[in-house]
Amino acid sequence: MQPQRLFEIVYLLMDRGTATTGELARKLEVSERTVRRDVDALSAAGVPVYMTRGKGGGVHLMDGYVLDRSVLSEREQDDIMAALSALNRTGASDEASDETAARLGRLFQRENADWLDMDFSFWGAPPNYRAAFDTIRDAVIGRHPLSFAYFDAAGNRTERTVEPAQLMFKESSWYLRAWCRERDAWRLFKLFRIDWETLETLPETFQAHELPALDEGGHMRGADRLVMRFAAQAESRVREEFAPETIEREADGSWLVTLACHITERTQYYLLSFGPLLEVIEPPDVRRWLQEQAEAVARIYSQATRPT
Repeated sequence: MQPQRLFEIVYLLMDRGTATTGELARKLEVSERTVRRDVDALSAAGVPVYMTRGKGGGVHLMDGYVLDRSVLSEREQDDIMAALSALNRTGASDEASDETAARLGRLFQRENADWLDMDFSFWGAPPNYRAAFDTIRDAVIGRHPLSFAYFDAAGNRTERTVEPAQLMFKESSWYLRAWCRERDAWRLFKLFRIDWETLETLPETFQAHELPALDEGGHMRGADRLVMRFAAQAESRVREEFAPETIEREADGSWLVTLACHITERTQYYLLSFGPLLEVIEPPDVRRWLQEQAEAVARIYSQATRPT
């Protein structure tokens, strides 16, 4: 992109003083004609850069020129470095972006943003997870369609070909917003439900669609009312896993949690993980299911041969 390239030219000239258009073109991986246009753009913007011909000629930067960092406050400089650090953590940055971030850090005299550390990966992430993320990122940037097998919440597998538009981190998961050719509509794909072994980038490119605003409340339409009572011993999990406005402390020390959600098999097994610390009050069918599972587990252990 041009802004990054212009910054690279200025930084190189600050470091070396003079460079030929050929040297800059090779470094930036563009044509010499593009370099000359960039020099004109810098000059028009007030940067004291000029070109000379003949022996010793090339692109020059006036002696003593420094980039003015005073236009940004220290807080703004720290915010920029923190944002670049977060971008690096997502895996969305590339080597050139990382180099630019390092140079900005030296310019701001802030090599890193120690006050903020983010890691969007999960414990024990397999190697192909990062490779899949990189593949999707490159397809979004390069506007290449992707094909893959996808599993919905019920475990049903479908083959999809999509035009990827945006990687999105929401709550605790990564999603891909893409135009699905099979459904002829926008779809939101959870990255963990993509069969990474089938993920393939198609060589063609596509014309970008206008990305619609995300319907934040759409996923809650038709949601179920879930009312739960947790034992006092479950306090740490209750506080960590549920929003404060959904929690109410009872007189006996227990915790009443009321929320709206779509109850799936995964939800039910999540509730089961609380064991005897949870009683579901409603809906009745979930309460019944948990009772059946508890009885099934009890039968297994009552019939099992005890180890000697």
